[in-house]
Amino acid sequence: MKLSLERFFPFLSLLSLFSFFLFDGMVVNPSRRIVWLLLIAAFLLSDLLYRFASFKYRKEDNVRYFITFLGFLSFIAAVLREVIDVGYRSGLNQEASLIPKIRDFLLLVSVISAIAFLVQTIIVEVGKQSLEAQSDLSRTKTSLVQNAVLGLLLVLPVVVAANYFAILRNYNYDLSAKGKYSLSEVSRSILKTIDRDVLITAFYPRPLEADGPENSLALTRIRPDLEILLDQFKAVNPKITVQFINADIETDLLKDFGQVSNGLINVRSNKESLLDSDTPYLEEKIYVREPSDLEELERRLMTAIFTVATKEKKAYFTTSNGERYGAGFKNVPNERISKFVSGLQYLNFKVQELNFSNGWPSTIPEDADLVLIIGASVPFSLEAQTAILSYLKEKKGKVFVTIEPKGSETLDWLAKESGLKFVKSTLAEVNDKPGFIVAKTFSQTKSTDLIPKKDLGVVFPFSGYFETVSTGENPFSFKTENLLESGNNVFVDTNNNGKLDPTEKRENLLLSVTLSSLSLDDSKVGKVIFHSGTSWLTDQFFGYNMNSNFALATSTGLFLDSGISGIPAKKEDIQTVSLSENQKLMVWAFGVFLFPGLIIGIGSYYVSYRRRLSTV
Repeated sequence: MKLSLERFFPFLSLLSLFSFFLFDGMVVNPSRRIVWLLLIAAFLLSDLLYRFASFKYRKEDNVRYFITFLGFLSFIAAVLREVIDVGYRSGLNQEASLIPKIRDFLLLVSVISAIAFLVQTIIVEVGKQSLEAQSDLSRTKTSLVQNAVLGLLLVLPVVVAANYFAILRNYNYDLSAKGKYSLSEVSRSILKTIDRDVLITAFYPRPLEADGPENSLALTRIRPDLEILLDQFKAVNPKITVQFINADIETDLLKDFGQVSNGLINVRSNKESLLDSDTPYLEEKIYVREPSDLEELERRLMTAIFTVATKEKKAYFTTSNGERYGAGFKNVPNERISKFVSGLQYLNFKVQELNFSNGWPSTIPEDADLVLIIGASVPFSLEAQTAILSYLKEKKGKVFVTIEPKGSETLDWLAKESGLKFVKSTLAEVNDKPGFIVAKTFSQTKSTDLIPKKDLGVVFPFSGYFETVSTGENPFSFKTENLLESGNNVFVDTNNNGKLDPTEKRENLLLSVTLSSLSLDDSKVGKVIFHSGTSWLTDQFFGYNMNSNFALATSTGLFLDSGISGIPAKKEDIQTVSLSENQKLMVWAFGVFLFPGLIIGIGSYYVSYRRRLSTV
């Protein structure tokens, strides 16, 4: 019985360690987790405890003690790695600390120790049984073969089950410098909050299906990295489903996606209600056609998933101050904003008019997720201004504003809260076309991450611009984040002659900003998207260039989780090392002479040592 226990406990320790790696993510309750870790530690040390409990110290057991130490070291390194992972915290930059390097070192220790523990356990136990078989009778040898076969039959289902769970939960060790093949902890924490079904469809050819357009071969090289990353998403949250389609060949599968081409990732979720729209789903599209696009892909995917998986929101349009949503523009096709409204409804916004029936201008309804002020031309009353500021500062509401330069309402009472001022002027980019500009300078923000083809820009006609002013009010109630700038090809046409005069100069002007109320809790802040023009949003220009993408992206960007902006890029920093001629000579000498000589020396000593033992 003692002999069988001695053979049983090493494999029990081995099984406990790899069970920990496989099932550790399933135990999240703090109290249960403590019990789980204690049980794993007890099973890991079971072989050592049994040998000490026998009250017999044997010199030949020293190897077993060392092997047990390797297994326990792997376990402790994995636990410590998780303990020092503080996760995402607002205002904490982990990249500037030693935490990532320490966690990488602990990961390396855990992996190497686990592999050494596995190999040493198998080698020692099999070697021990082989030595016993050499000194026993043939019956014992036969019994050894039978036990080996029986053991294989018992271990095989365990190995199959372990591989099944490993594949199902997508366990992996990502040893790349920037975690290229795994999700960040920020993404994992956000994904666990998603409670709606999300379908991610990637349109990419397989390696043997690259006989298509010019970029097909490049897309086949991107696909393996995409498969690895997307598998991580569905492993973290089972409500996320991933499928790959070759848009050039599997055309019968494209009927639900409209006109698509390879190099596109479609993120889709079903709507809760179809009252305001005939479209049964919400979707975002991401274009990934170059290897460099993979660097920011995790953040862009998280933005898309968060956008389509959030619940229906209530959007109120003000109408009492000459806004474009009002009745005065319903019969003016080019000046109304029906396409923008349809786009909001497509993105799961329930649109309603804000008027006297729901308490305006005294207050803003409690169920208002978003308030839109589109081109107000008549100044807001003090009562309305107070209601909007209260909605932003106290209720942490969201407001989308476009200014109408031709009107008398510039909303400076709101802009001054962040030290900005709206400037009425005529902007021009090309002679003889005053008022028309194409803005192509987008700031890198989570609101603009999903905008494709940014080089096309936004057609931004008949607008003014923002400038920073010092009002003496310090500190301000809101902080500013730039969204869109004109670029350096635009000039202010001060005399409205449609030409660049010697007294005028081309300069970069601020067109769109985000204002955020100051708060210690970044997840609960009032926000304003402020645009210095309205015409770009009307039906006449909404379909131009990236106008529609910019309008809808900045609308949904108000609701994105603040942690998404903290997701690091997956850019590998390749560091080169330059060696001097002497260093190159040393490396060559070590590789050609010293290293082989060291191996020969160690081998010769081991052979002579074994011979001396055999002659004793």
